[in-house]
Amino acid sequence: MRNKKILTVDDDPFYGDLYRDILVAHGYEVRHACNASDGLHLVSEFKPNLVMLDVMMPEREGLLDGYGLLEELRNERKFRNLPVIMVTALNEAGDRKRAYELGATDYLPKQDLNPDILLRLVGAYLK
Repeated sequence: MRNKKILTVDDDPFYGDLYRDILVAHGYEVRHACNASDGLHLVSEFKPNLVMLDVMMPEREGLLDGYGLLEELRNERKFRNLPVIMVTALNEAGDRKRAYELGATDYLPKQDLNPDILLRLVGAYLK
């Protein structure tokens, strides 16, 4: 796990802290952004090995939500293969379908979130 960098993007500070606490305790380097625009900036600056991305975030600088950030990442050649796990309260089939159509690597509803599932999912994409 050493040297593996994860960017979390979620407007809810509770989840930002939760992800950081779980991931740092398991040897990951973690940075957090509170909106899609800051997330896009940090992807370029931090160069993470994986992004965990919420969907519903306040609009800032034209990126409406996590779907907008995901779309931006997939349109950039250097980020096309970057694993992006959508971690969101949205759990309808249409939400999941849209995420995968835009290029999400995986999709985890927040109601299913627990440390074991999160670590297993992250670990699967950072081998």
